[in-house]
Amino acid sequence: MTANTEVIGLNIKLARELNGFSQLNIAKFLKVDQSLISKFENGERTIQSDILERLANLYGYRVSDFESEAGIRKQQIKTAYRSSGLSAEDLEVIHDIKRIGLNLFFMTELLGGDNSER
Repeated sequence: MTANTEVIGLNIKLARELNGFSQLNIAKFLKVDQSLISKFENGERTIQSDILERLANLYGYRVSDFESEAGIRKQQIKTAYRSSGLSAEDLEVIHDIKRIGLNLFFMTELLGGDNSER
């Protein structure tokens, strides 16, 4: 695999762990087998752009954040929830809320605003 695949894999794994999700949670959310999540995170499989975008939204990052060799920033859109017992539907709601937050930050940047609290 390419170095970029490995970097993305490490970054999505870190983002998943920072959000308190298991690979099984994510597999159910994406409607894929858990082993595929493991392969993505280990850099053994290239992740499709639509899946990467859904993960970025769910975790509260931009897709470009996952491409950084320096690693993802620890600061992200903060949400509070119990990570145990989350269903795929719960993750859909978290995904949508964080996507709205990311869009708000993006629009603020376009308008020349300050996102320092991000």
